[in-house]
Amino acid sequence: MPHKLDKIFYFLTFLISIIPIFLVLMLFSFLLYYSIPSIKYNGLKFFTSYYWYPGQVYLPPVNINGILVPYGSSFGILLFLYGTLITSLIALIIAFPISIVVSLAVNLYVNEKFKKLIISLIELFAAIPSVLYGLWGIVYLEPLLSNFIEPAMNKYLGFMPFFSGNIYSGAGILASSIILCLMILPIMTSVINGSILNFSTSIKEGAIALGATRYEMARLIILRGIKIQIFGAAMLGLGRALGETMAVLMVSGSVFNIMPSNIYSPINTMAAALASLLDSAFMDSTGMNLYALSELGLTLMLITLAASLIGRFIVGLGIIRGFTRGEEI
Repeated sequence: MPHKLDKIFYFLTFLISIIPIFLVLMLFSFLLYYSIPSIKYNGLKFFTSYYWYPGQVYLPPVNINGILVPYGSSFGILLFLYGTLITSLIALIIAFPISIVVSLAVNLYVNEKFKKLIISLIELFAAIPSVLYGLWGIVYLEPLLSNFIEPAMNKYLGFMPFFSGNIYSGAGILASSIILCLMILPIMTSVINGSILNFSTSIKEGAIALGATRYEMARLIILRGIKIQIFGAAMLGLGRALGETMAVLMVSGSVFNIMPSNIYSPINTMAAALASLLDSAFMDSTGMNLYALSELGLTLMLITLAASLIGRFIVGLGIIRGFTRGEEI
């Protein structure tokens, strides 16, 4: 009887474990299937053009190379691709040093009582709905940026092209990057904090015994020992930022067909564009708008999955190396 129960348990756990893989493959297949007409119609222009126009959906469709499309339609995601990458990278640049400093401070300088409080607050940040970040961005962050921070940046950093030029309403690249920074800080800090906790205690105690200060131990020993995990945490944060939708939609400015000229410019991202265009796509009788959005979603899925998988692989590699190093000592 126990042998039969083991077989049943094994079968059930195996079945449940492959459900996530099945769901990912199903979603990928769905997006790929609906992307095929768009791939045939747009070709490489889909990635090299920044002009997105759904066309005159109320006029009779036109036949182009055997494909029915709305009159005057054009689909290019270069603007969305640029907006996604630039906001995510700036958010990563801001969050990277903050997450490292917070993790080191929590582990080396804060007592156990406040350490648990800080870690709990960091984890709480991850549970806040993204729409609340967006609401805070609209009500507080955008006026702060447009009235104070962006004029100061324009004045003192204006000698660099990316920081010069017109200042807008506050909604744009900088606001989106700051919001994304707040949203990826918890995951990056948690990974780095866990890596520091798992770092060999004997090495840290040996450094202190040899007269190293906490700063020297952090800079010369801990950071060097967990550099792989830090890079993996950055990739996980990047994967989180690439797919964020609602908060960015609220503070990005949601522009179309206008490439940004500086860090203050309104922008649009792949996820935000997908959310804002989906409703109108169903009014297209040819379905080409929906097919183009499916190709946009497929591109976003591949980029996000690649960043997340690379990050998890690197973090896992660092943990394995850390255990190996600990066994040698």
